[in-house]
Amino acid sequence: MNKILTGSIAGAAGIVLLLGGAGTFALWNDTVAIAGATITAGTLTVEAEEGTWADQDDDAITSIDEYLIVPGDILTYESVLNVDAQGDNILAQIVIDHGSIISDDVEANLALEELLTKATTVEVVEGGGVGASVGVGRTGFDLTAGEHELLVTVTIAFPEDAAVDDDAKTGAVYLSGLAVILSQTL
Repeated sequence: MNKILTGSIAGAAGIVLLLGGAGTFALWNDTVAIAGATITAGTLTVEAEEGTWADQDDDAITSIDEYLIVPGDILTYESVLNVDAQGDNILAQIVIDHGSIISDDVEANLALEELLTKATTVEVVEGGGVGASVGVGRTGFDLTAGEHELLVTVTIAFPEDAAVDDDAKTGAVYLSGLAVILSQTL
């Protein structure tokens, strides 16, 4: 009798283990809808108007391709960005796309690219009005829903402390693809 009782207990324990591994027993349940709405995603689009180049003396540069930059020069590029921000609670930031400052694989070109990439910044002012600054560099800013005109100034500085025998002499970089990135932040 002990063998039968021991076998029954062992069998019952095995069934319990098997059932436990297969999941839980479901009791009565039901589902009810708790919301009846549609969520629509917003958007953030940007287009740039034609811009202008100037040097540190605010003299216009008519052809950036022909400008020979030297240590101490500070070049600026100004353009208006037309932004369409559709959404609630949009915070944004604007940064330079450093990958858009490029050069050929030549030592002097790569040296100049490195110098200028490190010294390139962007500033944005909403509507271009005085005191209307909404962000500088990597600083985020509130971008309320709607259309905005952002005056963007990209500053490219050739460090004045660049050595006389600097590797960047006669180097060339391509700015034809110069870009900024406007992105939503959390």
